[in-house]
Amino acid sequence: MPTETNIANLALTKLGGAGDGESGNALISSIDGDDKLSAHCKLNFPRARRRTIVDLATLECPFRSTVRFKDLGAELSSGSIPEIGEYQHAFNLPGTCLEVVRQFDESVMLERRRPNQARSPVAFQWETVASKSGNGKILLTNTLSNLAGTSAFIEYVIDTPQTGSFTEQMIECIATLLATLIAPIAGRDMEAGAFLLQQYLDVAIPNAQAANQRGFNDTARTIPDYSGGRSTGGVGIRASGDLGTFVNAAGNRQSIF
Repeated sequence: MPTETNIANLALTKLGGAGDGESGNALISSIDGDDKLSAHCKLNFPRARRRTIVDLATLECPFRSTVRFKDLGAELSSGSIPEIGEYQHAFNLPGTCLEVVRQFDESVMLERRRPNQARSPVAFQWETVASKSGNGKILLTNTLSNLAGTSAFIEYVIDTPQTGSFTEQMIECIATLLATLIAPIAGRDMEAGAFLLQQYLDVAIPNAQAANQRGFNDTARTIPDYSGGRSTGGVGIRASGDLGTFVNAAGNRQSIF
């Protein structure tokens, strides 16, 4: 089972080892060690983990172990929320929510449990803002999407410190990003950190995205275009040829029309 120490040491191997920061040893003995490098690994590990989770959620292709679904319940009164602009409804987000993946129709969840009846979620227009008190986050929306038609239903991601649930792709992402954060402490220059950050963005994240897509109905998800707001081209409307891609039985990626 992967541990935080294992993943931290994988990050160090990406930097060529920890020799400059750990008395000549290539790896740290424990992320809970009292040496400077171990302490920085422990400090930055949660940052790398949370960013990795959020980055995949932003691509609408989250790690399945981090995903939760929720009916957000009672709508907030206007006096307890910030200015909501064009939006008509506001709801408290769960305190554990790192990032909202999407707001969608709760009936889709029921259909997923019925063979041959599943359909893709329709994404509604939404936005998250800080609460008026600054102690939480609020979802703003124009759509009531739970079964009762009284609240918002969302897919969101949470932090998952339990390393036993990490996939190989998640481990690779965290280790690569962690390496960029600890590079200066391990005696590496800014160029090494910048190179690894590019590897995270260009290799680790796309590989994790592809793996997550294969694990979720083999449906490719693309980065949303938010230039015109959270909904583009009308709610649930996408142009032909703009439905993403999938991997066929021969292993070739094809466009969906």
